[in-house]
Amino acid sequence: MNGLRWTAAILLCGWLGQYPLATLVPHLIMERLYHKVVERAGYNQLNLPLRSDETSRWVVRPSPDLLYASCIYNLEQGPVMISAPVPERYWSMQFYQMNTDNFAGINNQREQRLRTGTQVEVTLLGPDADPAEYPGEVIQSPTTRGVMLLRASGIGDDSQAQAALNNSRCTAQEQTVPS
Repeated sequence: MNGLRWTAAILLCGWLGQYPLATLVPHLIMERLYHKVVERAGYNQLNLPLRSDETSRWVVRPSPDLLYASCIYNLEQGPVMISAPVPERYWSMQFYQMNTDNFAGINNQREQRLRTGTQVEVTLLGPDADPAEYPGEVIQSPTTRGVMLLRASGIGDDSQAQAALNNSRCTAQEQTVPS
């Protein structure tokens, strides 16, 4: 009977500990990534790391078949403008909040294949901004901090994909002060 009580206690503790662990770990991972990249490149700027290989761990297990660029954003001072040319082969722009949830994405696949050969221009807004006040393509972040990740196919001749990432931009929008 004593073994049954221990088993029940262990199962209960495991069940009770699962929720805090599942909500805490994603935040810890993003905080680590956020501070690591901000230290290297700053926020609201495009970061172009070296090509991933089997030893790369700037993100958890990056694919060696993809080229990456990232923008660690902080929207406390206002919107961030993101501009990126879209190459022919696989390309995506994904937006993540600080709990690792992907809240928006743009790519050149399926119904979005018409974006190939174009320049994507996005205004990224904070949670309290009014999207109606901004022209063009607007994405509203549910949090003031997060990560935008660009990925492009690096299989075979990757010159077009690398050029697309090199010509991408992430910059804080200048705020105009009303007179």
